[in-house]
Amino acid sequence: MVGCSRVVGKWLLAVRCWLLVVSSCLSLTATFRLCAQTPVQIPPTAQAQLQVQQPPVDVSPAETIAVTAEFDPPVVRPGEKSFYRVTVDAGESAIQWPEIISAPSVLNLAAVTHGEISRMSGSRFTPLTTFLYEAGPATAGHFTVTNFSVKVAGQAVEIPAANLEVSTDATNGLPARRLRLEASATNLFLGQPFRIRVMLPAGNGNEIEALREIQLNGNGLMTDRRSQHLSVAVTSVQNALKPTFICEMTVTPIAAGPMKLSAQAFTAGREFSGPISISGQVTIPGGPPKYVLLVSSPLAINVRPLPAGEPAGFTGTLGKFSTDQPQLATNRLHVGEPVRLKISFQGAGELARFVPPQQPRTRGWQVIADQPPATGFTLIPQTDTVTNTPAIPFCAFDPATGKYYDLTIPALPVTVIGDGLPTTLPAFADENQSATPPKLSDLAMTPGKTAAGLKPLQLRGWFVCVQLVPAIGFLALWQWDRRRRFWEAHPDLFRRRAATRALRRKKRELQNAIAGGDAAGFVRHAVDAMRIAVAPHFPAEPRALVCTDVLAQLGDAGRSGHAGETVRKVFAAADAQFAITPQTQTDLLALATEFETVLKKLEEKL
Repeated sequence: MVGCSRVVGKWLLAVRCWLLVVSSCLSLTATFRLCAQTPVQIPPTAQAQLQVQQPPVDVSPAETIAVTAEFDPPVVRPGEKSFYRVTVDAGESAIQWPEIISAPSVLNLAAVTHGEISRMSGSRFTPLTTFLYEAGPATAGHFTVTNFSVKVAGQAVEIPAANLEVSTDATNGLPARRLRLEASATNLFLGQPFRIRVMLPAGNGNEIEALREIQLNGNGLMTDRRSQHLSVAVTSVQNALKPTFICEMTVTPIAAGPMKLSAQAFTAGREFSGPISISGQVTIPGGPPKYVLLVSSPLAINVRPLPAGEPAGFTGTLGKFSTDQPQLATNRLHVGEPVRLKISFQGAGELARFVPPQQPRTRGWQVIADQPPATGFTLIPQTDTVTNTPAIPFCAFDPATGKYYDLTIPALPVTVIGDGLPTTLPAFADENQSATPPKLSDLAMTPGKTAAGLKPLQLRGWFVCVQLVPAIGFLALWQWDRRRRFWEAHPDLFRRRAATRALRRKKRELQNAIAGGDAAGFVRHAVDAMRIAVAPHFPAEPRALVCTDVLAQLGDAGRSGHAGETVRKVFAAADAQFAITPQTQTDLLALATEFETVLKKLEEKL
């Protein structure tokens, strides 16, 4: 009975394991089916971006490049301004624009700016570049800027001529179209942010045009594009109310001194580049936009440096700020327990550029500052002897008064509990003081390492030479690499140089064979010498050259003269060793003088 019960128990255990495996497989199969049936959820905005195919950008120049050149306006009075504008249907990097344009000196033509914009042409974006000049003729007359040629992507493109009529009887009355530039302040301190307004008044019929590629020109200024705001509002233009396209942005001066600031942008019709707020009644033109580069008159600003003697805790914050009473999470804590100190600042300054106070270093506390723009701290007491939180020095600069003011976070009273931990180290017990003091070990049986002196290595004379070893090695490596690059760039010179060295050795062997009366050695060394001398001209391995190759370097006169006959005799004598029947050997050593003449001619061509 006991044996039967054991067998039944084993069977039940096996059935139980089999059922567990089957249930696990079924659950995995159900999971896989659920994953296969449930698609990955993509946010609607991401789906829209994936479904919309962005048009490609075409930067290759067309076969026929469109170019326009005109004066705007074409008719002015003496002393009035007119803009000479050249537009090219190509990228700015592909245009080789001249620095000086030939024009009548009366026009006082001066370069103002240039810019590039991408426009939609069919199903592609194509670049368009404009070069802008300002003309201020003082006398009446008819003036022409003649046509000239420029290089665009390697091909010559002709800029057409443009005419300007300057007359005292001009009744047009339309001044040159410009952008308007306004600043919230013109007398600033270094690092003080201010607002800039780039405005384009409406044209005829109160038609509003958008601006694209808005750019501020001026050194020592940093523009914050994140604060850009577009709007259309009614402003006063020459004592008349007109709808105006306005672009506001924040600018920060990063250099002190007087400077000039100007703006440039392309008109873009109804192509608004972002959200825009419109107030009043305006007309938005239809049809394709006209991309015209406009500039503003320069605006002079003065940037003053901050006063000397920055107080402790100044982090570069400018503006008028105030702080509330700091709030501590608890005023009763244990040693090593972190506590939060919350600080709130309010003010009318640029909060985006507010730099919070830095963490101080003080005994008894570990201070950890939050990541900006947060203004909180984490305080950790290190001992139970502290009774106040550390004061955090902080100050800012007020541009309105031109003075620094204090915003130091004061200390707050706290109670720190040590939990019975000792604050001082215990003294040694009496039994430790009565213990046997340690003694020195016995003297060594053998002497250790010896030194010539106690002078440090870096103060010895040879140490300077050791310091020069890396520099010498670097110079040697540079010289070797320079030599390697030279031979790599001039392989023909390398082959001629190697052939000259080999020929010099072979000539010594040839002289030894002549002096020893060795005719066979003379023939062998003579053939090798001629092969070495003509090998760089092919180029080829010297052993692969034959008599015809050597004769080719002697010219027509040499091949038919004594030189060619000498070469043939030497090669015939060298080939005689491979003949089946023995050949009659002439006095080959008598050819030594003529052979030296042949070898000299071949050597001169190396």
